[in-house]
Amino acid sequence: MSPQFAVGTLVDYAGARWRVQCALGVEAVLLRSDTGMEVAADPLQIRLPEISGAAGPSLPRVNELQYSEADWAEATRRRDLLATLAAKSSRTTADVAAAATSLGVTPRRVWELLRRLQGHGDAITPFLPTRRRARVKRLSASREAIIQHAIDQHYAKRTRPSLQSLADEVAGRCKAAGLAPPSAKAVKARVRDRDQVWLVRRREGSGKARSLALLTGAHPGADAPWERVQIDSTPCDIRLVREQARTVIGRPTLTFAIDIYSRVILGFSVSLQSASTLTVALCLAQACLPPPAIPPA
Repeated sequence: MSPQFAVGTLVDYAGARWRVQCALGVEAVLLRSDTGMEVAADPLQIRLPEISGAAGPSLPRVNELQYSEADWAEATRRRDLLATLAAKSSRTTADVAAAATSLGVTPRRVWELLRRLQGHGDAITPFLPTRRRARVKRLSASREAIIQHAIDQHYAKRTRPSLQSLADEVAGRCKAAGLAPPSAKAVKARVRDRDQVWLVRRREGSGKARSLALLTGAHPGADAPWERVQIDSTPCDIRLVREQARTVIGRPTLTFAIDIYSRVILGFSVSLQSASTLTVALCLAQACLPPPAIPPA
């Protein structure tokens, strides 16, 4: 693909202005309009817009894939509102105040946006929401190493020291090394950044860590009936007793076969045995086999 079709490049296609979103191959380019409409176009039918006069300030290249449809719609609304305000021959303070209220900014910010509109024309990308950069850790490498070592040697123990105890330990080690101790908030942030499954395993054992690890992931779901059936068993909240002696027999186990798409119970079985292949087989038999014929009265 030619470098002129890089992501974010402004091009003309079918009598309209588009921006390149991505290359679909050597024979197609995905274009996107300011309104959010997308189209696959032949590169031979795409042309770069002719730029007349002195070149204005260049727009910073943005990754348009990181913005949602709502972001593009809001940026278009802001651009159109400011363009309407800029087209007025006699703008009043009330007009600027009304625009500021609609945009949720101050009137001074409206004047800044008007200058941005004048500098970049009808481009929409300057009005996209800004992405905040990730916070940079400001501690020195020596203090970072002390914190990580204290987490390994002091905090990750079966005695389960508190976070305040860890902060005090880090402060003591930093003072011994002639360094300014970090705040307790910074120490707690480093604990949150560590592998939580590993920490729980070191502090509370593998059982707790295993239950924490099982919380990750997602169910695949289903798009049609009978595409995916889930079978589960649970003991009932009752106890059966013998009729004469009234001694406890046990708790029955209830097994369900549930269709994931429709949430319909396809079959079930009740047994005094615990969950096993037999209870699952009985449940599947009721779900799949036709019902028994009822003899005529």
